[in-house]
Amino acid sequence: MAALQTLGNVTFATCEVVSQNITLKNSTVTVSTFSPVLCGLCGLYPTWRPVVVFILVCFILMSVAGNGCLVGTIATRDSMQEPGNFFLAALAVTDVFSSFLFIPSSIHGTTHGTYLSGTACKTQAFLVCVVGSLAHSFLLCLWVCRYVHIVAPMTFEKKLSRSRVALAMALCILLAVVPSFVGVVRNGTMKVVTYHGANDMQASPTSLYPCVPDLTEASASSAVCLLMMIISTILAILIYREAQRHRDNLKNVSPIPEADAVPPEALENKFKAAKTLGILLLVYWLTWLPPIAMFFMSNIMSMSTFSTAQDVLHIVLLTNTFSNSLLYAFRYEIYREALLQMFRHYKNAVRETILDYIEIIRE
Repeated sequence: MAALQTLGNVTFATCEVVSQNITLKNSTVTVSTFSPVLCGLCGLYPTWRPVVVFILVCFILMSVAGNGCLVGTIATRDSMQEPGNFFLAALAVTDVFSSFLFIPSSIHGTTHGTYLSGTACKTQAFLVCVVGSLAHSFLLCLWVCRYVHIVAPMTFEKKLSRSRVALAMALCILLAVVPSFVGVVRNGTMKVVTYHGANDMQASPTSLYPCVPDLTEASASSAVCLLMMIISTILAILIYREAQRHRDNLKNVSPIPEADAVPPEALENKFKAAKTLGILLLVYWLTWLPPIAMFFMSNIMSMSTFSTAQDVLHIVLLTNTFSNSLLYAFRYEIYREALLQMFRHYKNAVRETILDYIEIIRE
């Protein structure tokens, strides 16, 4: 008890692990403590807190609105209900789930000067691997669908039947859960990574950055995600080579097309879809790889530098929760029309609500 009281009197001055020798009777013990509140972007630069909170609020609104509109467009338009778009809708749902997993806790920690710990931290660490693997799995399935569209344009619907799509989604979910589940079975609990000597501290390293699983589970999940991104990149290269071959064939085709030939317009639409997906893959490379690399470099950096860099990269990574919807809205008129329709609906709903309140006040 005396040791805990002494520990409670420790004043943290920097974002580092603080070690102190505590003498009780004839024995001396070394106690190490760590304060995540003083680390990271908002801990080291408190004046940035309002800006960070504003950015995070905008992120979650854009994620919900953009991805919700994307899912709604696919669900309500018959022309959009093809196999690849089912995976696109699943990716959008995963992005919304990611935004609710990370952003509210970051907003709460930033505004209240707290951090996740205990059961909440372990739960978030478990789900970190799940949502990361899910996003990469659905993106890989999207590439597979685009590849089948290009190489087998006349039979892709048979090759990508709804039963096969459902099976692929189930396998994606199973693959995403395996690393965290194996970690729980192996350790008896969800272990959270510790930072620079803060041993056995089940807490996030900053108020903004989330809890992440122990090094073994994090390494396994990162390796799976990296492998899927490499496979997606290979498929992208194969698709563009196939696209070039199709274009060369179209130049040599006779003026009278064959009965079973695919119209050039249809092929161009498929090429545009693949190009859009290529831009999305590039965004994933630029936003996912740096924080993963930074995580594995944590032991060779000071905690203050590491935590600040991780917070900045985490904010950049959160743009993935709405970047796909913005990209599709920018490149496809059907998504822009759906967004405008949604905004008109919300505007009319707000206006009707205000008019109703005015009528109530007058009465």
